[in-house]
Amino acid sequence: MIYLDHAATAHPRHPGVEEAMLGALHLAGSVGRGAHGGARAASQIVASCRQRLADLLGVADPQRMVLFPSSTLGLSTIIADLCRDPQPDAILWIGALEHNAVWRPAVRALGEERVRCLPVDAAGLVDLEALARMDPGPALGVVLQHASNVTGIIQPIEEVGAWCQQHSLPLVVDGAQSAGIVPLHLGRIDGLAAFTMAGHKHLGGPPGIGPCYLAPGYEPQPLWIGGNGVDSAHPTIPASGPGRYESGTPNLPGIAGLDAALNSFEEHPVAVRFEQLSQLREVWRQAIADLDGVELRGESRGEGRTDARTPVLALDFPGLPPEQAAAILEVSSGARCRAGLQCAPLAHRHIGTLDVGGTMRIAPGLESDEQQRDQVVEALRQIASGSGG
Repeated sequence: MIYLDHAATAHPRHPGVEEAMLGALHLAGSVGRGAHGGARAASQIVASCRQRLADLLGVADPQRMVLFPSSTLGLSTIIADLCRDPQPDAILWIGALEHNAVWRPAVRALGEERVRCLPVDAAGLVDLEALARMDPGPALGVVLQHASNVTGIIQPIEEVGAWCQQHSLPLVVDGAQSAGIVPLHLGRIDGLAAFTMAGHKHLGGPPGIGPCYLAPGYEPQPLWIGGNGVDSAHPTIPASGPGRYESGTPNLPGIAGLDAALNSFEEHPVAVRFEQLSQLREVWRQAIADLDGVELRGESRGEGRTDARTPVLALDFPGLPPEQAAAILEVSSGARCRAGLQCAPLAHRHIGTLDVGGTMRIAPGLESDEQQRDQVVEALRQIASGSGG
């Protein structure tokens, strides 16, 4: 098997994840549920995970790291809060390539006509010159995907954050595709209110954990409340801190697995991984670009232009549905990738692949070697020529 679906979920997980999860399953205790040894040990695991996240992301206070069950739930919580009791003419600005985790809750809250896209170029990158000239109008905030799950392009969140701060707008960043692969220092991003993440992608942990950074002073209304192991005598939830958002029994095995995964960044810094994966993407891009009958979508490279991107490539086989191409690829080479709309119809509308059902997404990892790449590229050549199926 050749795994080319890292944009969906990590494989293999980072070292120590499975062992840590099994250890948590055998732990006789739960977070905040008592003062006995098992409960204390569980709380230490959670505290360690928050601290590792804070250290990785440049956050001074680990208590600003909330552990949602998923990045999607974090985004739904925050977008619902941004759009709570809006004025009749209120709007929300989002990126042109957003995932449904942003688009759907925004449309549910405001209606499609009041969810507006920021100005972008042909590749979907925010046009900073146009943004500087733009009047945001009666905006509630900006929600922007840091790195596209369709094309890998990385948005200039620092510059967008500065614009948001200038206009007193909160910036919410969907970091599901960037956390663990793009160097970040969240404490230095002006205007940033929240940064959501997916523990099972480039952070290398298991599914079921969606870390979220909430900036000091930003306390959105939670979507669900109940028992959280703290302040149990009160009929209301805490005014701030993780206990405000983590009602219910936490996913301790998932948190333990993520904690173990984060430990690997001490030996493999994010900056080094980003450089390695950027080079890997370029090698794959060049190999695929030389194939007749295969189109790389969403690249839009002007002369002398090199956009920062994560290792994601969008392939189109004119006349062949992407799901069919991916199925042939797996049979012929053993390569696993995701085809279709990748839960991001806005991105496919922008790059022109919505009406054809999306693209075949190639998302390699550092474990893929030259022999595997050559094998996949040859299979892609055969598919494009009509001899692979």
